This record gives sequence, structure tokens and C-alpha cells, in this order.
Amino acid sequence: MEKPELLKTLSENRLFSGADASALERAVDASFEKTFSRGDQISWDEPCLYYVISGKAVVRRPEGGQSVILNVLTQGDVFGAARLFGDEGELTNVIASERCVCLLIPLNAVEDMMKSDFTFTVNYIRFLSDRVSFLNRRIAAITVGDGEKTLAFYLLARCSGDGEKVPLSLNMTKLAGALNISRPTLYRAVSSLSDSGIIERSGSEITVLSYEKLKNV
Repeated sequence: MEKPELLKTLSENRLFSGADASALERAVDASFEKTFSRGDQISWDEPCLYYVISGKAVVRRPEGGQSVILNVLTQGDVFGAARLFGDEGELTNVIASERCVCLLIPLNAVEDMMKSDFTFTVNYIRFLSDRVSFLNRRIAAITVGDGEKTLAFYLLARCSGDGEKVPLSLNMTKLAGALNISRPTLYRAVSSLSDSGIIERSGSEITVLSYEKLKNV
């Protein structure tokens, strides 16, 4: 992606919104793009903040001997904010689910922005707070085995509005395993959300009929 377009898309992201233009440009100049193939773990030897330029990736967490899906990342998403200043170890892995191009912003570039731009620092804190809240809700849903909430989080991570179709890349047995719920629980969740007029399943895809209701499951 050309630099002017990249600066524009970054400035529209909630993490960088309102940030000082010169500070953001310095950060981009210190950054680099890297392409990951499907199945690759998205990581780098040095601490970096990751911005998804194109493609899709899945955030997974080992849970009970299985790999549980916590989130799905698409174009415009940012990840690695918490790990940048700490060490999550092997708590989560980010795997490219298709060809994925990311902008890697090194730690020193992020620190430079924080030192020179208070707006970005506040954005960063808010971003981390929101991520903690999201993950707490997600983990709670997984822990209690709430099929409807778990399925709702999965669908919300893959769509952004009414009428969007979410392809089921896994069969129901494998999807249930990835969501850390039983197959019957998953079927009951699909049936319940369908009966409520929130989703509609047709073959290997689910159509989100009411995004707002899905958020409130």
C-alpha cells in the first residue's frame, strides 16, 4: 500500500484517530509491511504493533487441550497492543486464515508517538481497556459453555451489519470444537438464534438478520 493511502487508513482507525500527523508519519516511516500465508503464525522477532492492511487472521487460545477461537481479525484491525509492553507468552496465537498483509510498527516507533502525542496515548489506553472488556466477556462465555453467546461472539467477529453472510469454513463438529462447546450445544444455539429471527442458516453459511440483537445475546 502506498504511503499516502496507508496514512489515510491509519488515521481513520480508532487507535490513531486524531493523532498528530507528523508523529504518525514518523511511525509509518519506521514500520514495514510483511505478508503471511494461510496457516502462518503472525509474529516477529522484535516487539511490534500489528495493523491488518488486507486479509484475515484468527486469534486462538489453548483451552482444555483444544484451540479456542477468541477473535477474527480483518482489514483495519490492530493487534499486539498488550503484548507490546508485556509478555503474554503462549496465551494466544494469531494465525493467518488467508493471505494476510500487515504493517508492523516497532516498539520504539510506538513509544515515540506516545511521548510526542498525548491523544495517541489516551487512544492506546482506551483501546487496551476495550480489549480487556471484550476478552473478559468472551472468556466468560466460553467458560460457562453458553452456546448462544459463544456463537454470537464468533459471528460478530466476522460481520459488521445486517444481511451479511458468514461462511462456515469448518463443519459443525470442528466448529463446536473450536468454540469449546459440544456439537449439540452448537446446534441448539443455531436453532435458538434462528427461532429468534437473529440469524438464518443455509448450508455452509449463516446470514446475520439482526446485528443489534446479536450484540445483545
